Order: sequence, then structure tokens, then C-alpha cells
Amino acid sequence: MAGKKTRQAKKSLSKPKTIIAVCAIALAVVLVIALVINSSSGTSSSAYRETTVEYGSLVVGITESGSVEIGTQEQVFEMDLSELTRASTSGSSSSGTSSGEGSGMMGGGSSDASNVFSQIFDMAGSSSSSSSGTIGDLTVAEVAVSVGQEIAVGDTLYVLDEDSVSELREQLESNVETALADLELVYADQESSRLSAEYTYQSALLYGTYAQTEYNNTMQSLQDAVTQAQENLEDAQALLAEYEEDLADAQVLLANAQTMVDQLAYSVEMYNSGKWDDSYTAYLYATTFQEWKDAQDYYDSCVSEVENLEERIEQAQSNVESCTLQLANAKSNLATGSLTAQETYDLRMLAYETAQETYDIAMAYLEDEASEQEETYNNAVEILETFDSYISGNEILSDYNGVITSVELEVGDNVTTNTTLITLYDQKDVTLTVTVDEDDMTDIAVGGLANISFTAYPDEIYEAQVTEISDATYDSSGSVVYDVTVTVTDDTSGLFQGMTGDVTFVTKETEEVLYVSNRAITREGTKSYVKMRDSSGSITQVEVTTGFSDGTYVEIIEGLEEGDVVLIESVVSD
Repeated sequence: MAGKKTRQAKKSLSKPKTIIAVCAIALAVVLVIALVINSSSGTSSSAYRETTVEYGSLVVGITESGSVEIGTQEQVFEMDLSELTRASTSGSSSSGTSSGEGSGMMGGGSSDASNVFSQIFDMAGSSSSSSSGTIGDLTVAEVAVSVGQEIAVGDTLYVLDEDSVSELREQLESNVETALADLELVYADQESSRLSAEYTYQSALLYGTYAQTEYNNTMQSLQDAVTQAQENLEDAQALLAEYEEDLADAQVLLANAQTMVDQLAYSVEMYNSGKWDDSYTAYLYATTFQEWKDAQDYYDSCVSEVENLEERIEQAQSNVESCTLQLANAKSNLATGSLTAQETYDLRMLAYETAQETYDIAMAYLEDEASEQEETYNNAVEILETFDSYISGNEILSDYNGVITSVELEVGDNVTTNTTLITLYDQKDVTLTVTVDEDDMTDIAVGGLANISFTAYPDEIYEAQVTEISDATYDSSGSVVYDVTVTVTDDTSGLFQGMTGDVTFVTKETEEVLYVSNRAITREGTKSYVKMRDSSGSITQVEVTTGFSDGTYVEIIEGLEEGDVVLIESVVSD
């Protein structure tokens, strides 16, 4: 919003309440004296108003004009109707661990020590039940407000259909009754739960006395498995060595048999080819031939023996590998099993040593269970009370003060969760947006302070804060400008939509100076003067030295003192 732009200052409001008080005192001491000089028709006269020289702080800044924008706020029907009809309860129908259940502590069962804790804590568990009812719609039977109407907290906004309200209220009352019944069930279940806790407590003590024996037995079993696996491996290795030795012997015999067969076969071949002399008789041939056949049979038996030993060695090697793996597994089981056994032992000893403490905790859980159900019951009661606080009788009442800008519902509409009821002006969101030249943006940033002087309240300064700066745009002359929005942080009850005012962005502050209204200063050339009354009541002109001005007030460097009364002159027509 383009408007006047001056490098002025506005009265500091770092302590707005103090400044307002100062202004009030200043106004209280102002004496208005009108001096009317009678003359003929068509003449004019001067009137004087007194003002006092003050002592305080002035600030300098960039000033632009703008108009008030008041945000809006909605009254929403936030009550969750679905949650209102869902009374979740925690009645215990089967809590605890029955005293007849085996825990593994009594008979050396497989249950580990962690069961002690699970039994202690689970015995306080409970089955959850819930009751939910379907509800009808809350229907508007009458609209009691209109746009532009000023309302106050507690005023009626809408009148609801009586049947729809009664149906929901009856459901909520039923939820209260259900929660109360579940609470009584929890109370009745406490004794059996306490017995379960006692049983678990005794079992933990018994398990503690058995823990060392169980640990020793487990470790011995794991160690025995390693020893047996080691012996099996050694036996397998010994058998393999024996087979390998036998194979070496058999291979020597096979080689010898091969040599014998080869020699006899040569002799037979030589005879058959006629290369032997006449002295080599048929008998000798027959003997040689038979020896060759016998040697061949012996060779074949040696081959069979070698092959048999090779198969046995292969099986023995496989057995050695299997025994090696079994030994490795046994050692691994010993390593991991010892850790598990130690952990089991530690857990069971912990259960033994903390049995009393754990029992006490279980008792506390039982108490908590009752407390939770008591809370459920109390919540059901509170929900009913909340419903009655949202709906008085059959009416929905206003939560705010203000002027209505929009009525959202009509007769016949349904009211559900998050339904917007009305929209009002939000006096907490009062802003002014002004246009600032790029050259003046150096000292302006989001979060910076600003002062506002509204035309309707010329003697009051409102404190504000920069809350938004737009992207750069161009005005009609081609200059780069920014829209800067400030939010009023003072009391906004007297401000209205469209009200105009000057926004000063604070860039400099001078504390503890004398100042007077700028309207009391007259200037002649380079000199400044104020008008005062002398002791006889006559008006005199006194020269003063001025400093910077915030546009409303001007600093007095010399010529006046705090409390001096000066005159503001205005001309009136007769």
C-alpha cells in the first residue's frame, strides 16, 4: 500500500506500558486555553493549546502508511465423537500364570531362567475388552447468530435437535457404566493374580538352588562330547595309517608279481617261436608254462588286494574327515554351549537373588492395572463431562468474543468432528502491510521492531514486529519495492478493519533526551522557536536548538527544560 514516505522517527515502545503511562501524565497536565480574538465577519483568530516538555527516548526509522488487516479465527467443533463412544476398558478376564502350570523349575524341565521374568510380568497381563456404540448425527435445529453480530463467550450459536443429542448422551452414559463394571472385575481378579505372583516367586527361589548343578551337568555333557569326538578321530586316523601301510606292502608284492609274470611269459614266447635250443624239453616247457599261469593268477590276486586296500583307504579317509568335522562341531558346541550355560546360570541366579524385588514389582503391576482401569473409568466420566461442556442442554455455545464474519451451518446440517461452526475476526492477528523502496530495506528484517501511529489515536504509539517480507516487485515508476507486513503486538481491542496508520521501522534510538511536540516548533530561516507565556501571561517567543525528530516529537538540545509549558498555535475562522 503506497503512502507517504519520510525518514522520520516514532516514539520508542520497547516498554509500551511505560510510554503509555507517560503519555497519560502528559495529557493530564495539558491545559487547553483558547484565546479568541473577536473581530468583524470574515476575520480569523488564533487558539493556543498548552503542552509540556517531556524527558524520555525517541527513535528514528523509515515511515510508510498502511491500513489495518484483521485476520480471522474459526470456532471448530473439535470434540471427537467417534472417540467419545469408544470406552476402551482393561478388565482382566485371565490374568497371571496359573499356579497349576509347570514352569520347568520344579521338575528340571527345559524352560530357561527368562521364564521367571516372563511369568512375573505376564501374570499382571489382562485381556482387553471394548464397547463401542454407533451414534446418530448431531443435527442443527436452529441457527442463533448471524454475520456481523458481536458475540461474547457463552452466547448460543446453534440449537441442536433434541433426539440426536439425547442419543449420544445415552451412549456416553452407557460407556461410564461399562467402564465401572470392568473396574469391579479388575478388583475381583486381584487375588488370583497375587497367588500367581507368589507361585512364581517360590519357583524362582527353587530354580536358584538348582542352577549350579544344571550348569555343571551341561558343561560335563559338552566336554564329554568333545572327548568322544577326539577319540573317534584318533581311531579313524590309526586305521587309515594301517591301511596305507598294508597298501605299500601290497604294491611291492604286485610289482614283484609283475616282474615274475613278465619273465615267464618271455620264456614261453621264446619256446613257441623255436628260439630255444634242443635241450629245452617239452617237460621243461610245460613246467615253465604252468609257472607262468600260476604267476599270472598270483599277480591278479595282488591287483585285487591293492584295489581292495585303496577302497578301504578311501573309506578311512572319509571317516577321518567326518570325525574331524564332528570334533570341530563338538568344540564349537562347547564354546557356544558354555556361554549359553553361563547365561542361563546367571539369569537363574539373578531371578533367585532378585525374587523378592521382582515379586514386589509384580505387585506394583497389579496395582497399576487397577489404576489404569480406574483411569479408564475416570476418562469415561470425563468424556461425558466434556460432551456436556461442548453442548449445554441442546445448545452449542461460543468460545470467543468478537464479530462474526461467517456462519457456517444451516438448519438441518450435521455437526461432526472438526466441523467449522463460525468465523470471527481474530484480534490477535492484526497486521498492516506497507510498500518500502529497495533503498530503505537495509535495516528492515523479519523479527525487527516497528512502531505504529494510527490516525484515530494520534496520541498513542503501538508496538509491532516485522513478520513477513515479500519478494521484490516494481512500482508504477519502475522502482524496486517490497511489501513488508508488521503484526501489532500491543493491545488491539480498539483497532478495526481498514483503520489507517503510519508504520515506522526502527533504525536508530536515542535515549534520555528532552522532547516536545513537533507542532509547537516554528521555524524562521535556520532558527527554531517555541511560544511560551511570561509571568504576566503575555505570549513570548523563545529560541531553541532542536535535534532529530520522529515526526511526532522533536528533540530539544537547548532552550527548554523538562516540565516547561509551551504553546501549540492553531488558526480558527470566526
